[in-house]
Amino acid sequence: MSDKKKILLADDEEDVKTIVEVFLQSKGFEVVTAFDGLSALDLVRTERPDLILLDVMMPVVNGFEVCTRLKSDPATRDIPIIMLSAMGQAESVDRGLAAGAADYMVKPFDPVQLLEMIQRHLAA
Repeated sequence: MSDKKKILLADDEEDVKTIVEVFLQSKGFEVVTAFDGLSALDLVRTERPDLILLDVMMPVVNGFEVCTRLKSDPATRDIPIIMLSAMGQAESVDRGLAAGAADYMVKPFDPVQLLEMIQRHLAA
């Protein structure tokens, strides 16, 4: 068994996904990626991540809906979700937090701040 923390990164922007994945792997995390909300929901069940980084605007199922579904399921509701989005308006942040996200970070973001946020939620 690995003692690495596993993070599911769901984002449809390949460049963002690659940058975040490489950064997190360099910090010792295992990273599993999804391109859309539906595959993210499937991967949560099979991979059992310790934390989820979730984009809002994704194909098939958006991040708000993914978050709502995961938080309404007793098997997944305790997994911390950090929403990552270019949608920085107060309404979007409020909607993400109301859906059950533990935190919300607006793109573009500072990787060091993202790492601090991840570590804070994994320690909680």
